Amino acid sequence: MPSDAEPADSPQPASFETALADLGEIVSRLESGSLGLSDSIAAYERGVGLLRRLHEELAAAEEKVSTLVRIDDEGRPILAPTVPLNTGEAAKTPRAAGRKQRSRALPGMDDGGGDS
Repeated sequence: MPSDAEPADSPQPASFETALADLGEIVSRLESGSLGLSDSIAAYERGVGLLRRLHEELAAAEEKVSTLVRIDDEGRPILAPTVPLNTGEAAKTPRAAGRKQRSRALPGMDDGGGDS
């Protein structure tokens, strides 16, 4: 019997944009109600995997951007110096220091809570 859902262990898309588009397609299929139970579960698992990857990529990009201090006369970025991680202190620019740290947990998936 052919399945409309991709296996949860299928290869990850190459780019952030492709992964985001794939996640959108999965959400559309799940919302349509056209998938059977096992296909819905497989699609959901794949979607969670994509969502985690997208969150990780966004966090990495945010980290890079937050260390940017300014651009030199030749157009090259000048990065803030970083403190070695083994000191327990994170180097933060003044702007980044005032920002709230985003939770890495996925609501409803990682908190152990639920409606059951």
